[in-house]
Amino acid sequence: MTDIASDTGAAPGNPPRRRDRFGPPLLALLAAVPPLMMLREVLRYPQMHFFDYWWVLLDITEPDGSLRPEALLGFRNEHPFVLPSLLFWLSARFGGGLNQPLGLLIIAFGVGCVLLVLAMLPTSLTRWQRAALLTATSTLVFNPHGIHNYVRSMSGASWILAMLLVLAALLAMQRRRGVLAVLAGLLASISYGTSFAVWPALALVAWLRGDRRRWVVTPLVVGVLVVAAWLVLRGPQGGGGGSPTDDPAQALLTGLSMLGMVWTGTEPAIALMAGVGGLAVLVLHARLDPQRRAASAEWWGLATYALGCAVLIAGSRAAFGEDAGLQSRYNSMTAALWIAVLVIAVAWPRRPDLRAVVVGATVLTTVAMGAPMAQEVRDDAPNQRLLAIAARTGATDAVTDRFPEPDRLLPRLRALHHYPFNEHFDLGCPDGTGIGDRVDTGGWRVPSVGSLREPRPGGWDVVLNAETDQVRGGTRVVEGWAISGIERARCVVLLDHLGTVVGAGVTDLPRPDAEADTVGTEIGLGFRAVAPARPGPLRVAFHFPDGWWIRPLTDNPEVVS
Repeated sequence: MTDIASDTGAAPGNPPRRRDRFGPPLLALLAAVPPLMMLREVLRYPQMHFFDYWWVLLDITEPDGSLRPEALLGFRNEHPFVLPSLLFWLSARFGGGLNQPLGLLIIAFGVGCVLLVLAMLPTSLTRWQRAALLTATSTLVFNPHGIHNYVRSMSGASWILAMLLVLAALLAMQRRRGVLAVLAGLLASISYGTSFAVWPALALVAWLRGDRRRWVVTPLVVGVLVVAAWLVLRGPQGGGGGSPTDDPAQALLTGLSMLGMVWTGTEPAIALMAGVGGLAVLVLHARLDPQRRAASAEWWGLATYALGCAVLIAGSRAAFGEDAGLQSRYNSMTAALWIAVLVIAVAWPRRPDLRAVVVGATVLTTVAMGAPMAQEVRDDAPNQRLLAIAARTGATDAVTDRFPEPDRLLPRLRALHHYPFNEHFDLGCPDGTGIGDRVDTGGWRVPSVGSLREPRPGGWDVVLNAETDQVRGGTRVVEGWAISGIERARCVVLLDHLGTVVGAGVTDLPRPDAEADTVGTEIGLGFRAVAPARPGPLRVAFHFPDGWWIRPLTDNPEVVS
């Protein structure tokens, strides 16, 4: 492995070796892989926005969907939320309320973060070092741990945007553009509350660089004013968790595990040790001569920002449990710490021989360890698809944990032609069957009513198993599993006695119990469907590769209070 600390090795007047001529650009090209992988995740995720988006949309719109401009200055869970709220409104008004286009914008913000880090890298670094740090930065910004910020774009609209603005502020301070640094810091501060940590970071950069005293004092004064204004203007304090945050040990666990979360899957103890390790590396590099201290100022500022975020999160979220610091949305802040650690360790090393190992281990380990977090978010995607169906049909009583105040929210969505009330909504059925369609079911096959199972010549069965059939408030919920031969269902719909599609659901849900009894079949046999609870018979139908199968449901579903 080529040591990222080496120079080209070419003697004066001699052309560089082929490895040193083409190696750095090829290594730098690897920086494109993480955002491309995240792009794939965004394009695969449902178009339905996630929970906090709906609360903000309720706050910033009138019942007819028009904007309430003054509401953009409000708070969300105590956080100043001006710029994310504006992005939400633009998405709702001009973007069809689609999750994926906003996710693409968040990816662009992430790319901007990587480019800002590249612009801040010391000029003394070799081409190998710059390429390696560029790739490592991209890996950390687009780490699988942070998938939440991109596929649930409403989250990245605050966290990744705030990170982008913080990096812009640090770059401006590095270039001695103090006014621009303060302006970028102000924009970051109205994006999310954790960005308040940018102010001590900017002051530290100015002090380490030996700038005029006013540029050391100004960020601190502005920061105090920003926090004071926030304390005066914020609404009622948010809450949550099992108890107040009054345990210093719990707060320490939350903050340190947040700083080290990219080094583990879901284990707080390992994350805590990694966080301590990262801070230890910084301590080992803290004794610098004046020249190095000035040259590395912005990276110490970035580390200070990450540490400040950890303190703020520890103080507000520790009561949520021992894994409170391992939330996917916190990835941008732990990335800030490790970007700073890597740059400092490569540019001003205590152990030059370990630089390549440190960068390589960071890239490989943090990506691999992000797999459990990423899979957890992916596994939730069917619930978002079901939410879109529930909203479109008005059967929202089964999704109240994801869709607040539907009586207020649904009229706004219809007025804005917001997804799922526009042409982008579909059920994913191969033949285009959709909500409200009247279909001719004469050619659809029906299994034997007694066993709901139909033997086939090859010895395989069709099983349409509706295990749960309940009425919850104004919503009918049907759950179970279905199989035709060795194939799982591609889509599921609910029809009334006239053949009108009145509801639908999601398929490909894990059902290990059913899969264990059907050896050799595909995984993901489960389904869940919803429809408005109405009198009259209802039927459930499934589309398999060999066509539609349909079966009746009970006329007396269980009523759940």
